[in-house]
Amino acid sequence: MLLYADCANIETLKKMDELGVLSGITTNPAILARESAPPAATIANICRAFPGYPVFAQANAMDCGGMVEMAVAYAAISPRVVVKIPACVEGFRAFHKIRAEKLFDNEICITTVTTAAQALLASAAGADYVAPYVGDIGQIGYSGMDTLDAIVAVVAGTHTKVLAAATERAQDMTAAAALGVDIATITPDAAFAALEKPYPITEWYLKLFTEAAKG
Repeated sequence: MLLYADCANIETLKKMDELGVLSGITTNPAILARESAPPAATIANICRAFPGYPVFAQANAMDCGGMVEMAVAYAAISPRVVVKIPACVEGFRAFHKIRAEKLFDNEICITTVTTAAQALLASAAGADYVAPYVGDIGQIGYSGMDTLDAIVAVVAGTHTKVLAAATERAQDMTAAAALGVDIATITPDAAFAALEKPYPITEWYLKLFTEAAKG
C-alpha cells in the first residue's frame, strides 16, 4: 500500500519526504485554504517541488459546469495532477462530460465516497480512483473499515484503485493495508506520530544496544 500526504505545505511535505515513505500528495479545498497562495498556484508549486509524485486537486463546485471548469483548469497545470470530483449526481455528470468530450487525459478520482454503492457506480463510470472518507464514515455511525472492505471487494478486478482518505490513526492505516487498499492518505503529523509515539520503548532499546556495544 502506498502512502500519500494530506497536505499542501511544501516545507511540511519535504519533512515527510525525508522519511522515504511519501508516494503522492492529496489536497482538497480546505487543505488548500490553509496556504497563502491561490489554490491553483499552490498546486502548481507542489508539482514543481515534487516532480516525481501525483498531486490530487479537487474540482469543487455545486453544479456540473462549475466542476468541469475547475477540473479543466487543474488538469492544465500538469499531467500529474489527478482531478478529484465529488461523488454526487452533478459530479458524475461532470465526470461523464469530461471523458465523453475528451477534455483532458489526466486521471480522475471520485472523492467524498461514503458507501460501497457510490464506489461501484464510480468504477462503472470509469473512475481511476475512488476515495472513501474512512474517518467520516465512522463519524456518521457506520464502520469505516467495513465499508472500506466492501469497496475493495466491489472494485476488485477493475482498473479502479481504492484510495482510503483521512486514515489518521496508525491502526486505521495498517487495517487499510490488510484489506488490500491501494493507497492511504495521511497527514504528515500522523506519519511522524506513528514513529514518535512508540519512541520511549525504541529509545530504551537504542540505549541498551549502545551500552552493550561499549561493553
